[in-house]
Amino acid sequence: MNQVARAWGFLSIASITLIGIGHHFGGRNGLLLALIGVLAANSLIYFYEDRRILHQFLGQVVEGQDPFGLNETVRRLSVKARIAPPRIVIVADTAPQAAALGRNVSSGTLILTEGLIRKLTPAELEAVLAYQIASIRTSNTLAFAVGSFVSAGLLGLGETLDVFLRILIVEKKNENMPVTQIFTRLLTPMIGAVLSLSVRQSAYLAADDLASHLLGDSKPLASALW
Repeated sequence: MNQVARAWGFLSIASITLIGIGHHFGGRNGLLLALIGVLAANSLIYFYEDRRILHQFLGQVVEGQDPFGLNETVRRLSVKARIAPPRIVIVADTAPQAAALGRNVSSGTLILTEGLIRKLTPAELEAVLAYQIASIRTSNTLAFAVGSFVSAGLLGLGETLDVFLRILIVEKKNENMPVTQIFTRLLTPMIGAVLSLSVRQSAYLAADDLASHLLGDSKPLASALW
Protein backbone atom coordinates (compact mmCIF):
# COMPACT_ATOMS: atom_id res chain seq x y z
CA MET A 1 0.00 0.00 0.00
CA ASN A 2 1.50 3.37 -1.02
CA GLN A 3 1.65 6.33 1.32
CA VAL A 4 -1.26 8.21 -0.27
CA ALA A 5 -3.59 5.23 0.16
CA ARG A 6 -2.32 4.68 3.71
CA ALA A 7 -2.79 8.33 4.68
CA TRP A 8 -6.31 8.60 3.28
CA GLY A 9 -7.22 5.18 4.60
CA PHE A 10 -6.16 6.26 8.08
CA LEU A 11 -8.18 9.47 7.75
CA SER A 12 -11.21 7.57 6.47
CA ILE A 13 -11.21 5.15 9.39
CA ALA A 14 -10.79 7.98 11.89
CA SER A 15 -13.54 10.00 10.22
CA ILE A 16 -16.02 7.10 10.15
CA THR A 17 -15.25 6.36 13.80
CA LEU A 18 -15.91 9.97 14.85
CA ILE A 19 -19.12 10.12 12.81
CA GLY A 20 -20.30 6.88 14.42
CA ILE A 21 -19.53 8.21 17.89
CA GLY A 22 -21.39 11.44 17.13
CA HIS A 23 -24.46 9.56 15.91
CA HIS A 24 -24.41 7.19 18.87
CA PHE A 25 -24.34 9.90 21.51
CA GLY A 26 -26.15 12.74 19.71
CA GLY A 27 -28.50 11.16 17.21
CA ARG A 28 -29.08 13.16 14.03
CA ASN A 29 -27.71 16.37 15.54
CA GLY A 30 -24.62 14.57 16.76
CA LEU A 31 -24.18 13.01 13.31
CA LEU A 32 -24.37 16.45 11.67
CA LEU A 33 -21.90 18.03 14.10
CA ALA A 34 -19.49 15.12 13.71
CA LEU A 35 -19.73 15.33 9.92
CA ILE A 36 -18.99 19.07 9.98
CA GLY A 37 -16.06 18.48 12.33
CA VAL A 38 -14.65 15.72 10.14
CA LEU A 39 -14.90 17.80 6.96
CA ALA A 40 -13.24 20.75 8.71
CA ALA A 41 -10.43 18.57 10.09
CA ASN A 42 -9.73 16.93 6.73
CA SER A 43 -9.65 20.33 5.01
CA LEU A 44 -7.24 21.68 7.62
CA ILE A 45 -4.96 18.66 7.22
CA TYR A 46 -4.81 18.88 3.45
CA PHE A 47 -4.64 22.63 2.93
CA TYR A 48 -3.14 24.15 6.08
CA GLU A 49 -1.14 21.59 8.09
CA ASP A 50 2.08 22.20 6.18
CA ARG A 51 1.66 25.95 6.72
CA ARG A 52 1.13 25.41 10.44
CA ILE A 53 4.32 23.36 10.70
CA LEU A 54 6.29 25.80 8.56
CA HIS A 55 5.17 28.69 10.76
CA GLN A 56 6.90 27.04 13.72
CA PHE A 57 10.32 27.35 12.06
CA LEU A 58 10.32 31.08 11.17
CA GLY A 59 12.78 30.53 8.34
CA GLN A 60 13.75 32.58 5.29
CA VAL A 61 12.82 31.50 1.76
CA VAL A 62 15.84 31.24 -0.54
CA GLU A 63 15.40 33.86 -3.25
CA GLY A 64 17.82 35.94 -5.26
CA GLN A 65 21.38 35.28 -4.14
CA ASP A 66 22.05 31.59 -3.58
CA PRO A 67 25.74 31.10 -2.77
CA PHE A 68 25.35 27.37 -2.15
CA GLY A 69 23.49 26.73 -5.41
CA LEU A 70 20.56 25.16 -3.58
CA ASN A 71 17.87 26.22 -6.05
CA GLU A 72 19.76 24.84 -9.02
CA THR A 73 20.43 21.53 -7.26
CA VAL A 74 16.79 21.22 -6.20
CA ARG A 75 15.58 22.08 -9.70
CA ARG A 76 17.83 19.43 -11.27
CA LEU A 77 16.81 16.72 -8.79
CA SER A 78 13.13 17.67 -9.09
CA VAL A 79 13.24 17.22 -12.87
CA LYS A 80 14.61 13.71 -12.35
CA ALA A 81 11.92 12.97 -9.75
CA ARG A 82 9.21 14.46 -12.01
CA ILE A 83 7.85 16.87 -9.44
CA ALA A 84 7.53 20.64 -9.27
CA PRO A 85 10.67 22.16 -7.69
CA PRO A 86 9.88 22.78 -4.01
CA ARG A 87 10.78 26.08 -2.40
CA ILE A 88 13.66 26.15 0.07
CA VAL A 89 13.45 27.65 3.56
CA ILE A 90 16.59 28.28 5.61
CA VAL A 91 16.31 28.28 9.40
CA ALA A 92 18.91 30.06 11.54
CA ASP A 93 19.83 27.08 13.70
CA THR A 94 23.22 25.48 14.28
CA ALA A 95 21.81 21.94 14.56
CA PRO A 96 22.17 19.99 11.28
CA GLN A 97 18.54 19.25 10.42
CA ALA A 98 16.36 18.96 7.33
CA ALA A 99 12.68 18.30 6.66
CA ALA A 100 10.19 18.28 3.81
CA LEU A 101 6.59 19.44 3.71
CA GLY A 102 3.91 19.24 1.05
CA ARG A 103 0.45 17.78 0.54
CA ASN A 104 1.33 16.75 -3.03
CA VAL A 105 4.15 16.84 -5.56
CA SER A 106 3.18 20.35 -6.68
CA SER A 107 3.36 22.11 -3.33
CA GLY A 108 6.57 20.99 -1.65
CA THR A 109 8.81 22.89 0.76
CA LEU A 110 12.28 21.92 1.93
CA ILE A 111 13.48 23.14 5.32
CA LEU A 112 17.22 23.27 5.96
CA THR A 113 19.14 24.67 8.90
CA GLU A 114 22.25 26.78 8.53
CA GLY A 115 24.10 24.19 10.59
CA LEU A 116 23.30 21.49 8.03
CA ILE A 117 24.43 23.61 5.08
CA ARG A 118 27.72 24.53 6.71
CA LYS A 119 28.55 21.10 8.12
CA LEU A 120 27.98 18.88 5.09
CA THR A 121 30.09 18.64 1.98
CA PRO A 122 28.44 19.65 -1.33
CA ALA A 123 27.90 15.99 -2.22
CA GLU A 124 26.34 15.21 1.17
CA LEU A 125 24.12 18.29 0.97
CA GLU A 126 22.92 17.21 -2.46
CA ALA A 127 22.16 13.77 -1.01
CA VAL A 128 20.05 15.31 1.77
CA LEU A 129 18.15 17.38 -0.79
CA ALA A 130 17.59 14.27 -2.89
CA TYR A 131 16.18 12.40 0.12
CA GLN A 132 13.78 15.22 0.98
CA ILE A 133 12.63 15.45 -2.63
CA ALA A 134 12.14 11.68 -2.62
CA SER A 135 9.97 12.05 0.50
CA ILE A 136 7.73 14.46 -1.39
CA ARG A 137 7.66 12.23 -4.48
CA THR A 138 6.66 9.16 -2.44
CA SER A 139 4.01 11.20 -0.53
CA ASN A 140 5.67 10.64 2.83
CA THR A 141 5.05 14.33 3.50
CA LEU A 142 1.27 13.87 3.25
CA ALA A 143 1.45 11.01 5.72
CA PHE A 144 3.59 13.16 8.02
CA ALA A 145 0.96 15.91 7.84
CA VAL A 146 -1.81 13.49 8.81
CA GLY A 147 0.17 12.08 11.72
CA SER A 148 1.24 15.54 12.85
CA PHE A 149 -2.32 16.92 12.86
CA VAL A 150 -3.82 13.98 14.73
CA SER A 151 -0.94 13.88 17.22
CA ALA A 152 -1.17 17.63 17.85
CA GLY A 153 -4.91 17.27 18.39
CA LEU A 154 -4.47 14.45 20.89
CA LEU A 155 -1.71 16.32 22.70
CA GLY A 156 -3.86 19.45 22.86
CA LEU A 157 -6.78 17.42 24.20
CA GLY A 158 -4.61 15.88 26.91
CA GLU A 159 -3.18 19.24 27.94
CA THR A 160 -6.65 20.81 28.05
CA LEU A 161 -8.01 18.03 30.26
CA ASP A 162 -4.97 18.36 32.51
CA VAL A 163 -5.66 22.08 32.90
CA PHE A 164 -9.22 21.34 34.03
CA LEU A 165 -7.86 18.72 36.40
CA ARG A 166 -5.48 21.24 37.96
CA ILE A 167 -8.26 23.80 38.31
CA LEU A 168 -10.81 21.41 39.78
CA ILE A 169 -8.62 19.22 41.98
CA VAL A 170 -5.05 20.35 42.54
CA GLU A 171 -5.02 24.04 41.65
CA LYS A 172 -2.80 24.99 44.60
CA LYS A 173 -0.28 22.19 44.09
CA ASN A 174 2.76 22.00 41.82
CA GLU A 175 1.49 21.78 38.24
CA ASN A 176 4.41 19.50 37.34
CA MET A 177 3.20 16.78 39.69
CA PRO A 178 2.41 13.55 37.78
CA VAL A 179 -1.24 13.64 38.83
CA THR A 180 -1.72 16.96 37.00
CA GLN A 181 -0.42 15.46 33.72
CA ILE A 182 -2.35 12.22 33.84
CA PHE A 183 -4.32 12.72 30.60
CA THR A 184 -1.22 13.75 28.64
CA ARG A 185 0.59 10.67 29.94
CA LEU A 186 -2.35 8.43 29.07
CA LEU A 187 -2.59 9.79 25.52
CA THR A 188 1.16 9.65 24.82
CA PRO A 189 1.14 5.95 23.78
CA MET A 190 -1.77 6.70 21.44
CA ILE A 191 0.21 9.54 19.87
CA GLY A 192 3.13 7.17 19.32
CA ALA A 193 0.80 4.64 17.70
CA VAL A 194 -0.61 7.31 15.37
CA LEU A 195 2.87 8.33 14.25
CA SER A 196 3.85 4.70 13.69
CA LEU A 197 0.72 4.02 11.64
CA SER A 198 0.99 7.17 9.53
CA VAL A 199 4.47 6.40 8.18
CA ARG A 200 5.81 2.85 8.13
CA GLN A 201 9.48 1.89 7.97
CA SER A 202 9.05 0.79 4.36
CA ALA A 203 8.29 4.41 3.44
CA TYR A 204 11.72 5.50 4.63
CA LEU A 205 13.35 2.71 2.65
CA ALA A 206 11.42 3.74 -0.47
CA ALA A 207 12.66 7.31 -0.06
CA ASP A 208 16.22 5.99 0.38
CA ASP A 209 15.97 3.98 -2.83
CA LEU A 210 14.56 6.87 -4.84
CA ALA A 211 17.16 9.29 -3.48
CA SER A 212 19.95 6.89 -4.45
CA HIS A 213 18.44 6.63 -7.93
CA LEU A 214 18.28 10.43 -8.27
CA LEU A 215 21.92 10.71 -7.20
CA GLY A 216 23.14 7.73 -9.18
CA ASP A 217 25.17 6.71 -6.14
CA SER A 218 24.12 5.79 -2.60
CA LYS A 219 27.46 6.64 -0.96
CA PRO A 220 26.85 10.42 -0.48
CA LEU A 221 23.50 9.69 1.21
CA ALA A 222 25.09 7.14 3.50
CA SER A 223 27.86 9.60 4.33
CA ALA A 224 25.37 12.38 5.11
CA LEU A 225 23.33 10.10 7.35
CA TRP A 226 26.46 8.95 9.15
